Amino acid sequence: MTGLTWNRIKHDVKVDKMNEQHKVLFNILDALYKAMENKDDRNALVKIINDLITYSKQHLTTEEALLEKYDYPELAEQKEQHKLFIAKIEEFKEDFRKNHFMLHFNMAIFLKTWISNHIEVLDKKYSQFLNDRGVF
Repeated sequence: MTGLTWNRIKHDVKVDKMNEQHKVLFNILDALYKAMENKDDRNALVKIINDLITYSKQHLTTEEALLEKYDYPELAEQKEQHKLFIAKIEEFKEDFRKNHFMLHFNMAIFLKTWISNHIEVLDKKYSQFLNDRGVF
């Protein structure tokens, strides 16, 4: 299993602040893969989960506020997806407490899928909309 590297063609949403925040998620995923490769203990995993919690609070709030400011027509869909992301992170936190088998693997699959389905598809939809309003 390999991680993902931020790629301008696949992942650029044409809004610098969002791109920089998305890159944080790629770094978290990379840390998760390194922890898996090194068979790191629970300390590495708890840091990754905490980083995901911090990331989700910062990024999702920032993204929603930006889209709301410009009255983005698909904001409701974004918010719904963000709620699902937060719920999944909370589920990972609970699985960690329960010593869930294969948690590293489940987290990696979820994050790769999130990047493919959310950033590469849903977030890219707002690129032109925000660019047309002078947001880059």
